[in-house]
Amino acid sequence: MKTFSHILFWSIVTSSAIMAGEYADAFLFASIQPQVHSLGNSTVAAVVTSGHALNNPAGFVNGSPAHLAIIYDRFEALTQSVGVEAKYGILENYELGLTIINNSIDNLFARPNLSDLSPENRRDSVLALSGTDLESIKYRESAIFLSIAREYKFDIDLGWVFFKIPCRLPVGASVKYIDKVLEDNRGLGSGIDLGGQFFFNLGGMTDMLVNTEFSLGLLMSDILNTPVYWDTEHQDAIIRQISYGFAVEQNIKKYDSRIRFSKSHHTRNDNSINYGAELSIKNLVFIRGGHDSYTTSFGLGIGIKKFIIDYSFSQHELSDMQKIGISYHF
Repeated sequence: MKTFSHILFWSIVTSSAIMAGEYADAFLFASIQPQVHSLGNSTVAAVVTSGHALNNPAGFVNGSPAHLAIIYDRFEALTQSVGVEAKYGILENYELGLTIINNSIDNLFARPNLSDLSPENRRDSVLALSGTDLESIKYRESAIFLSIAREYKFDIDLGWVFFKIPCRLPVGASVKYIDKVLEDNRGLGSGIDLGGQFFFNLGGMTDMLVNTEFSLGLLMSDILNTPVYWDTEHQDAIIRQISYGFAVEQNIKKYDSRIRFSKSHHTRNDNSINYGAELSIKNLVFIRGGHDSYTTSFGLGIGIKKFIIDYSFSQHELSDMQKIGISYHF
């Protein structure tokens, strides 16, 4: 999230930002789901309960056949975001997902000469203007994702001397529409994301691995360098990003618990390496932690019948970020 923190005051606070380009989805990216956030955005290869459009559209096939999730996050005194995600099974083996995100900044005071200040001084300088009559900036970024995913199941047969490897291969794609407003200027864009995950079990090799699942993940975001066209006749580009990683999940059946470790790389943000770990107890309590190459994040999930309530927290140079989400799994 370091890129997001610097972009917030460095690129957006002046109207000339619409000509700068390449910041394009900074706020959109900040709208990741609380579980993903608490795991340091390391979950491209892992099973998550919601937030699939930004994490990996292939993930829509995991979990219950239908769910509805509502997410709210707040970057204290700076931005706030609301997201809604719904998924429903269609035909056989296919899942359809719809994700709507709205991120906004209200009453952020314009300070065009912030480039020589540290992030802390930028924050203090802008927030100190709260309650004054000086000019403020309004910014909104909305997006709609329509996703489709399918899962393939098969075995890799190594021959009678060896063993079979049971495999799952979810694949998914998203088409997204982006609508931005910066003061009186509006920008529109559309793009395509592709993702896949590969789950396998090596229990046939040794009994020690019967309850262990390994997974690999790949997400290609904005594969066409998503253009955003402004009514000022300027253009931004959401630069293509590749995210890839792996995850290991260990089931502890004796205690009806699960431990998962995940790791991922994201090429857009200086090839950042992200880590996360989650402990699930009886699918009722989820304890999480992660690091996104910039800051440490923490999270807690509570399962109540078919509901899951997720919370995450992290500290940044400019402010604290908190997210809360609730999802219902049919």
